[in-house]
Amino acid sequence: MELLVQIAEVLNPILRGWMNYFGKFNRSAMKRTLDCVQRRLIKWAMCKYKNFRGHRRRAEEWLCQVRKREPNMFAHWAL
Repeated sequence: MELLVQIAEVLNPILRGWMNYFGKFNRSAMKRTLDCVQRRLIKWAMCKYKNFRGHRRRAEEWLCQVRKREPNMFAHWAL
């Protein structure tokens, strides 16, 4: 969990910048970009934790639980 917080600290300024720019000019591009970030977080969890290896759905559910507990951890989760 600590590592996820560190990742959020690095990514949040970048995500906020993308959301500010694309949100005004191209919302569909913003959605695709943020979906890509979410997919990459799932992939990271699958590589980081042994019990998620080969279980994408399990990793998605875990991230969903983290999102419910900490909705403001990542900037794109607040949307």
